[in-house]
Amino acid sequence: MLKVHDPEYTERLASFLRSVGQTAVVAAPGEVELPAVPDERSLRAEVEIYLRVWNVLYPEADVEVEP
Repeated sequence: MLKVHDPEYTERLASFLRSVGQTAVVAAPGEVELPAVPDERSLRAEVEIYLRVWNVLYPEADVEVEP
């Protein structure tokens, strides 16, 4: 689960993740879910890379990764 501190960026984040091949679903305002996969560590590492790019594109849109 990804928590977006400013809910206005929720759909933008989901769209960004979809554009890089992730299956991102808006669960609620400020929440984006990624489906469970067998190799969670690998997915988490990949998502963290994408979030670094996201942070460059939208430095004002803080995102938190929840376990």
